[in-house]
Amino acid sequence: MLHSVAKRSPDALSVGTGVGRAALAAAALTIGSLMTLGVFYSIGEPWGTINDGITIALAAATLPIAVGLARQSRRSRLLDLGAVADLAGAIVTIGFTILLIARVMTFESSLPFVLTGQGLIGCWLVLVGVVSWFEDGTRRIAAFAVAGGVGLVLSVLGFALGGIEHPMTIVGGALGTLGTVSFYALLSRRGGRWGAQAAG
Repeated sequence: MLHSVAKRSPDALSVGTGVGRAALAAAALTIGSLMTLGVFYSIGEPWGTINDGITIALAAATLPIAVGLARQSRRSRLLDLGAVADLAGAIVTIGFTILLIARVMTFESSLPFVLTGQGLIGCWLVLVGVVSWFEDGTRRIAAFAVAGGVGLVLSVLGFALGGIEHPMTIVGGALGTLGTVSFYALLSRRGGRWGAQAAG
C-alpha cells in the first residue's frame, strides 16, 4: 500500500527555491543546536538560552519544508499527515520553549512538552522518508530522512528515560544529527527543481 501511495506523488522531493533555503537553514541550525548544547553542558549559561533560541528557529524552519513537500505531492496522504505532525510538533516545541525562556515554566516542567514536539517532528521525517523511498533518484535522501526521524524519536525517549547520558539519547542523537543534517543539506540542493519542472 505504501508503494501505491508513493507512486501517486512522483518526484516528491523536487522543491521550490524557498523550501531549499529553509532546508539549508535547518541543516545549519541543527549543527548549531548540537554545538551550543555541548557548550552549555560544559560551561553553562548563556549557552542554554542560546540553544533554546536555536531550537525555536529550527522548529520554525521545518514548517515551510513540510508544507512545501505536501503541496508538491498533493495526492500523498502520508505527506499531508506528516505536515500536520510537523505543524503540531513545531507549535508545541516553539510555544513551550518560549515559556521556558520567559521563565513562566521551569526546565523540568516544560521538558515533557518540548520532547513531545520533537518526537512529532521526528515522525514527520520518517513519513517523508517512507514516501520518497519508492521514487527514482531519492532513495538516499529518503534513508537520511528516516534515520533522522528515528534518531530524533530515540533521543527524545532516551532523554525522557535517563537524561543526556542515557545510551538511547547518545545513539539517537548521533543518528538523528547525521540523518537530519544530511537530509536537509541534500534537500537544499534540490531547491528550485519544482519551478524548473513546472516551467518545462
